[in-house]
Amino acid sequence: LNNIDLRGNSLGMEGWCAIFAALRDNNENKIESWNLSGQGINAEVAKVLAEYVSVSRVLTNLRLNNNIIRDEGAKAIAEALRG
Repeated sequence: LNNIDLRGNSLGMEGWCAIFAALRDNNENKIESWNLSGQGINAEVAKVLAEYVSVSRVLTNLRLNNNIIRDEGAKAIAEALRG
């Protein structure tokens, strides 16, 4: 599994946090591209996403448009991308 497009799903904070935490802890993760547009991802979920992003060795494309990550979530993701 290399590309995931989950536009329009409503997994909620608990669901997204569980997914990103599991991927963060999985060294075999090979997801290169995520389309997470319009998921209602907020700053708290964005922080857990940032933890995953910081350890992913293969992620090259991340689409987060139409979410509510706010400045706090954007900052966490930006810091994760900087390494």
